[in-house]
Amino acid sequence: MSTPPKVGSRPSVRVDEELSDDLAVMMRTGMTVSDAVRHAVSIVAGTYRNAWSMGVVPDGTEPHITQCLVAPSDAVSDASDRR
Repeated sequence: MSTPPKVGSRPSVRVDEELSDDLAVMMRTGMTVSDAVRHAVSIVAGTYRNAWSMGVVPDGTEPHITQCLVAPSDAVSDASDRR
């Protein structure tokens, strides 16, 4: 197991076509590359922590994420309320 980068460091990640495409999708919201990476890592890490704390998989084992729940934004909710 490797160790996480130190706080304040700037880790380097090789960008392949899939990562570039994924970042482009996230950046359509107006976030920067750094914001997108932080947000994505936060979501996945939170999912791992929850899976471990609930005993879905043993601690330190990669859970297989199979679903995603998304709450509608206020703009989407407001538009659907007008129908």
